[in-house]
Amino acid sequence: MVDGGMSPIPLVYEDFMKSVQGTDPFEVLAEEERVIHVYALTRDRCAGCQTQKPLFEKLAASMSEKYSGKVRFGIIHVSENTDFRMKLQDLRRVLRFAAYPTYLILMKTEVGVVEIYRGIEPPMDEIARNIDLAVELVNR
Repeated sequence: MVDGGMSPIPLVYEDFMKSVQGTDPFEVLAEEERVIHVYALTRDRCAGCQTQKPLFEKLAASMSEKYSGKVRFGIIHVSENTDFRMKLQDLRRVLRFAAYPTYLILMKTEVGVVEIYRGIEPPMDEIARNIDLAVELVNR
């Protein structure tokens, strides 16, 4: 998870799954209140993931600059190695999504983590609009 104008750093599947053992994975993803958490869920051998990676990095840099400290970006990536198919399915089960790449926008509130947005291979301007909305919501 990165902010402050830097590119998001990928969190590999294995590290993410260790961090969510016995807890709600969305609570792990959105630890900080009053901060918008934006995630790309990606995998190896995914043409859409490769196409959108530089676009997501550019979005992360511009939104981090625009909303200094209020938005954090991360990537959860499944690498092709042992048990690749099982890991792909396992991450989809844990985070309840259908396909790669999927993007999530989350916000922690007094009632728990709220999902603001979820999209499969959306245009970056759609994600940007939803980040703007989420920042507005968190500032209310």
